[in-house]
Amino acid sequence: MTGEARTEAPPAARRWTRRLAAAVALLLLCALPTGAAGATPPGDVRSPAGPPLYVSDYGNNRVVALPADGGDQSTVPFDGLVRPTGMAWDAAGRLYVSDTGNNRVLVLPPDGGEQTVVPAVGLSRPLGLAFDPAGNLYIADSFNDRIVKVPAGGGGQTTVPTTGLLHPWGLAWAPGGGLYVSDFVNDRVVRVAVDGGGQSTVPTTGLSQPTGLVPNAAGDLYVSDSGNNRVVKLAAGGGAQSTVPVTGLSSPLGLALDGSGGLYVADGFNNRVVRVRETGGGQVTLAFTGLNTPTGLAFPPASARPVPGREGEGR
Repeated sequence: MTGEARTEAPPAARRWTRRLAAAVALLLLCALPTGAAGATPPGDVRSPAGPPLYVSDYGNNRVVALPADGGDQSTVPFDGLVRPTGMAWDAAGRLYVSDTGNNRVLVLPPDGGEQTVVPAVGLSRPLGLAFDPAGNLYIADSFNDRIVKVPAGGGGQTTVPTTGLLHPWGLAWAPGGGLYVSDFVNDRVVRVAVDGGGQSTVPTTGLSQPTGLVPNAAGDLYVSDSGNNRVVKLAAGGGAQSTVPVTGLSSPLGLALDGSGGLYVADGFNNRVVRVRETGGGQVTLAFTGLNTPTGLAFPPASARPVPGREGEGR
């Protein structure tokens, strides 16, 4: 309007507006999706001798497993899950899952025994999980803007020293040491020295609401760039960033590697899991059925016996 002075919001107000917008996006990802769950065409090209792939089926309040030999998926016998997200395995073959809607983390033994609750207090919308080589568990306590450490063998939880996190999402232990964290609201990935040695920002370009993380043995890091509907690869040692050639993604979330050159992506709003080769190409959709916003992905360690599923409940 002519003659009317424009008033620009002060920097603090702009920061809070941006944080609110990103928090709303996170809440939308943490809400029941409007897209209908549905079957996906078969296309699994894993080795039949490989381990099953576990998926946290967020919108259906369950975890499902798909064997590599082409068998039917099964439902892992967790009870009372509400909006499960992050998953991780410990060295003993126990499966951990963030029971996000109940503000807790559950653990299930490999023998099909009863689930237990990880002794972590005060959690608010826990998301990503990761273990370090010593067996300590790390939890992305997203709505508390912190990372919680639960020591191996018991003992009280501690808060990992970090700076400026806003709704941390994904976690992954770096091959060379340290914890990768996807800092969802701040559109960045940081690497944290969990002993209090500080944190650094991983060099990236153009990230928007990063979620899943997975490093490979060579030290490259894959990141689900959910706001841009893509997965990016960050070369080891601060090398170049590239976009993984996977097509048709809509809010990619969890990531996993099979150790045989396969990268798996939880394609959240498309209700599917896709596999591509790390070297490029070969995209297929895995033969899961009925997924509703798949969120976390995890393969069991080679030494672990797969957690048994409930027969007849996978489809």
